Parts: sequence; C-alpha cells; structure tokens
Amino acid sequence: MLAKVKVLLEGFTSVDKHQPTVTLVVDGDMVIVVDPGVMESQQSLIDALKEEGLAVHDVNIVCITHSHLDHYRNIGMFPKAKTLEYFGLWDKNTSNDWPEHFTRNIQILRTPGHDYTSITLLVTTENGVVAICGDVFWKKNFPRSAHDDVYASNPEKLEESREVILKKADWVIPGHGPMYENNPDAVIFDDASIKIEEPKIIMNCKKCGREMKQKDKCRCRPFLCFRCCECALDCNRCACSHRVF
Repeated sequence: MLAKVKVLLEGFTSVDKHQPTVTLVVDGDMVIVVDPGVMESQQSLIDALKEEGLAVHDVNIVCITHSHLDHYRNIGMFPKAKTLEYFGLWDKNTSNDWPEHFTRNIQILRTPGHDYTSITLLVTTENGVVAICGDVFWKKNFPRSAHDDVYASNPEKLEESREVILKKADWVIPGHGPMYENNPDAVIFDDASIKIEEPKIIMNCKKCGREMKQKDKCRCRPFLCFRCCECALDCNRCACSHRVF
C-alpha cells in the first residue's frame, strides 16, 4: 500500500511574516507532520488535522526539514511523537540514526545548501513521488537561482540539491507555498509574481563594526559577523566562513 500526502496548511513568505507549508504524511501506522512551524494560532493546525480525522495525539513522528525556527517552533504540540531531523530520529532524549530508506514508501535525502541541516522526504504515493523539501525551494521554483536565496548557507550545494529533487520527484512541496507538479516544460516563473525585499541591516558587528543582516550573524555569537566568528572549527551549529559542509 502506498503512502498518502496532504498539505495541511499552505505556507507563505513576505518581508516581515513567514509560515512554512505544513504537510501530513500517512504511511501504514506512521502519522507524520512535517514542519509544524509558526502560525498565529496553533488551533489552525489542530483543525486541519481534525479534517483528516486525526488529533494531536495520533501524530507519532514530527519531521523538521531544517533548523530554521519558522519550520520547527510548534514541535512541542506533539509531546508523544518522535522527532525526525538531520541529526537523527529522537525518542524523548535519545537519538538514533535514521536509514535513508525510512519505509518502503519514504526515502530521506540530505539536501544541504539553504541550510546544512536540510533534509527532504521523497514519498511514493498513487499519484507519483512527492518531494517535501523545506526551503530547497521557497515556492514554485523560486528563488529562480540558488544564488538568489538570500538565506542560503551554500548556494553551490543548494543548486546540487535542487537538481537531485527535480530528477526524482513528480510533485514538489516547497517550504512556503502550495504543492506543484514538477513539469520541466511548463512556464515556471513570472518575475512580477513574487517580490522579496532585501533583508534589513539589524546591527553592527561588535568586533569589526561591519553592518550585519540576519544572515551575516554568527549563530553561536550573534553579536559577531561570520567573518569574525570565534567558534571552534568543529562547531556543528555555526554556518560561518570556516565551516566545512
């Protein structure tokens, strides 16, 4: 029997507000919510689950596509569920490695670039393979180029991840938009359809004085820019210039 995929809440992104697309995957006994994210009211997610005949306690796995807060803030809504993310499958305070072929119908791929912790679920359904990819794509093939993703930690890796997904998937569920069909022959982008403003300057680096946007901050020492980062070279949190991905 094949898995079922349903978008519970359609995501969006604007200059000052973000909400990820929240997706339901049902595969046998597994009931998975992907990217419970942020929303004005958690009740909207509870209501969306109810429409599918489910309640919060029925969810036994919560999957996080990558470690950006807008995608995982509401993970606490599911206290009985295991957590599937880049570093492992967590059961309470215990983590175990996940297999790439998670089930017969679910394959997990590491898809770095937007963030080094990014993973994608490839789910086989009766309508084809669905890629739930977080912000590998924000919306339908947007940003147009991986180098246009202002939050990308490694645009070259992101480009590679995009190519992998587009070779394997019949459908794509992006990080902040509706599911769409992967049709290479379709017109996929309208320059006037989506406008994302450049991130604002938020502060100056306390060491070198450079102006910093959100993406320029060292994750471990947010008062420093990534150029002045003082983290150890084996730091697993920071996306600074010395980090090897």
